[in-house]
Amino acid sequence: MKSIVGKLLYGFAFCLLLPALLFSWAQALSAKYPDLPSVGGWAVGLSLVAAGAGLMLWGMGELWFHGGGLPMNAYPPERYVAHGLYGWLPHPIYCGFALLMPGVFVLAQLPAGVWIVSPTLWLGTIALVVGYERLDLQRRFGSDRPAPRLALPPASAAPPCWWHRAAAYGLLLGPWLAGYQGIAKLLHGRGGFETYLPIERTWPALPWTVALYAGAYVWVTLAPLGATSQTALRRFVRDGWVGSAFIFWCFLVLPLIATPRPFAVSTLAGQLLQFDRDHDTAFCAFPSFHVFWACLAARLWAGRVPIPAAYGLAALMAVSCVTTGMHSLLDVAAGLAVFGAVHRLAELWRALLRATEWVANSWRDWRVGGVRLINHGAYVAAAAAAGMWLVGCLLGEKYTTSICVVAACNLLGAGIWAQLLESSSGLSRPFGYYGSIIGSGLGVLAVQSWRGDGWMVLGSFAVAGPLIQALGRLRCLVQGCCHGSPSPDYLGIRYHHPLSRVCKLARLGGTPVYPTPLYSIIGNVVIFGLQLRLWLSGADLGLICGAYLILSACARFMEEGYRGEPQTARFGGLAIYQWLALVFVIGGTVFMAVPGPLAPPVGEDGITPLIPALPFGLLVWFAMGVDFPESNRRFSRLA
Repeated sequence: MKSIVGKLLYGFAFCLLLPALLFSWAQALSAKYPDLPSVGGWAVGLSLVAAGAGLMLWGMGELWFHGGGLPMNAYPPERYVAHGLYGWLPHPIYCGFALLMPGVFVLAQLPAGVWIVSPTLWLGTIALVVGYERLDLQRRFGSDRPAPRLALPPASAAPPCWWHRAAAYGLLLGPWLAGYQGIAKLLHGRGGFETYLPIERTWPALPWTVALYAGAYVWVTLAPLGATSQTALRRFVRDGWVGSAFIFWCFLVLPLIATPRPFAVSTLAGQLLQFDRDHDTAFCAFPSFHVFWACLAARLWAGRVPIPAAYGLAALMAVSCVTTGMHSLLDVAAGLAVFGAVHRLAELWRALLRATEWVANSWRDWRVGGVRLINHGAYVAAAAAAGMWLVGCLLGEKYTTSICVVAACNLLGAGIWAQLLESSSGLSRPFGYYGSIIGSGLGVLAVQSWRGDGWMVLGSFAVAGPLIQALGRLRCLVQGCCHGSPSPDYLGIRYHHPLSRVCKLARLGGTPVYPTPLYSIIGNVVIFGLQLRLWLSGADLGLICGAYLILSACARFMEEGYRGEPQTARFGGLAIYQWLALVFVIGGTVFMAVPGPLAPPVGEDGITPLIPALPFGLLVWFAMGVDFPESNRRFSRLA
């Protein structure tokens, strides 16, 4: 009986309550942001709804008839389903829902549902799959499960099958096209800084070179058909994902534009070039996708045609970006740099893992009598000082007192939270991220009631938070907290220092573990760029605070799935921090819908904010990097 009630409640929550809440959120955001561009018409909306609903119902039927259960994470089917729809498409129910809701928003004419709610839904779905479902399936059914056909091609020297080539279009080129068009429409008409060098402004545009420029579209589109091995196609898809994600991030974060250089439309080539300009935006230029895709496709075509011919043609396409007046030299150079990075992606990742492992085993300490000064305190001191300095720069000297109050509450909340949650001995002095957020929130309420500064301080800390977190994770590496669970050798790092928590508490010294602090650093760098851009754009503070809560919570949910701290409590198959991440997502949706003041312009004084920032950084170093190892007093030790 209890199980039946649980399944009914689960079905109600995900089949009725969640869509209703998403729809209500889209209504609230569309009323708050009426200037968002509309997307599609009834035909687009109906197509998305029909495709999404069809995939969901088909996938649910497959799990019911072949899996012996319902599509519920809390009550999963007993058997793994690898045929029928699941033999072709990974996670068809999630894919269907990801199409269904945008279709509903298009039909209901709710632009915010398309631009804000849908990307949030997609990100949350990815977080659920990466941080829980993928690991749960591996635990229950093993890691050698058959892969769907429309998935990342296997690493095999065999020629690709037609479905491997189809997967390259469905998983990479199709989503890229939709993403590019969406970002181009969202950014259309925005201002920015031109990337042209002074010498380029006088260069004439040569319309006849549009043949090479437009030829890149065909060159890239046909590239999956030219792949000679599944491994090459797999690498094309993987590197395309990474490069596209980075370039899209640059489009959103960097206010850089390349306004096409003028020319006289007098020929057919000129008309073709003008058509391309009319359907593009100057904002989506740095780095140049044209250059990146031409080079990535050349690497794939090099298996069919001579290497000099493949890369020579890609080089001519890159040159045409300049000769047609569509891109600057900096755009082209940046596109080449992104291709160079993803071309050596495996080597760069291994080098990053080696550097991460070096930091993880770099513990140093110095004794002065009964006092121990630990080097990892320098990282968190730098994080606290940099964050407080940035907040001071964003707000100005007027808010110094309020900033100091919130910063102190942040540190105090981190200490109290970790002490209560980790149930450490009275001698230990841990600190926790969620406690710092709760402490900051209480500090914001205090300064709001006292000085009316709550919104401004809260919004500025939402911008600085990812920077603080990214730098602070270096301390986690050295101390050994927030570490990963055992991993395959090629994916992990090893801890050897005996005072590291990985060795001392988890007993995983010498064992490869996932570099979860590194995952956190990368995620927070991405979030920091987006948050800072929102502030500089003058976004309202409700959007800034809500975006921080949602983005950081999704990143933490994924990271937590690979963490391996033995003291972390778990409930219902999820770590307590994953449950907290879900709460933060809900809080983020509320903040986004609440009207807030606009972010003020950044002040010009970067020196005055250092006056409180540097002493606070030293205080944090003392709290997190100085202890008394021989003492038995309360909170006297860090390790």
